[in-house]
Amino acid sequence: MSLLVAIHDVAPGHLATVQHLRERLADWGVERVTLLAVPDYHGDGRLQDSPATVAWLRARADAGDEVCLHGHFHMQLRAIRGRVDRARARLWTAGEGECLAQGEGGRRRMLWDEKRGLEDLIGRAVVGFVAPAWLEPRGFAATLTQAGFRWHEGGTWVERLSDGHMRSRRWRLPVVGFATRTTARRVTSIVWSRAATALAQRATRLGLAPARVALHPADAASPAVMAAAEASVRRLLQPHGSATYATALKISATRRDVHAAL
Repeated sequence: MSLLVAIHDVAPGHLATVQHLRERLADWGVERVTLLAVPDYHGDGRLQDSPATVAWLRARADAGDEVCLHGHFHMQLRAIRGRVDRARARLWTAGEGECLAQGEGGRRRMLWDEKRGLEDLIGRAVVGFVAPAWLEPRGFAATLTQAGFRWHEGGTWVERLSDGHMRSRRWRLPVVGFATRTTARRVTSIVWSRAATALAQRATRLGLAPARVALHPADAASPAVMAAAEASVRRLLQPHGSATYATALKISATRRDVHAAL
């Protein structure tokens, strides 16, 4: 029941900010972090063309952090089919429901191609996937499993995917995260973070689910958000400490797994 902390939107344009967030987390006592890498965030520059970003990801992986895949562009490039999915996208994101807007063929190609590319860049297996804005289409777990991923998460759950040896398992608990797009969202999310932290404390104490905290680059610009994040992290670190998703969910992420599904 270790605390799982993720830094979202790791990309060349955010490198200085995510480095700052990682340093702040270390100051708060977080030893292990999961880094959500975007291959070409908003089309502003691919990871593979940024030696500094690749070197930092490799160094963090060597130090014990986990790197997982976080979409492709982190941006919705076409219309979303289905009224329910359109409503979900309008409620939870501003044009970043990438996985909801892709067809099945496009999703499968993105997953396979970007998984392999990220593994080649960091020199180790990538076993986790988090959809931009945590918005997945129906049946996505099966597509992820076929592409060789071993875990994924939504805003209210985290799931270990079956690999033929271990059965899939889903733990339900809201992530502690923040919204900074507007003042109202920022204030509301800070209030929500306190309630979510109390809920996570109870769940971890009873052994029901691991607590999760998510930070985004935009969070670093708000002292109030960072203060709330620090309070949540420090409370949730006790008594189990921090871990990567793969470690906490008992998933092997060794180099021999690279390209196994390809």
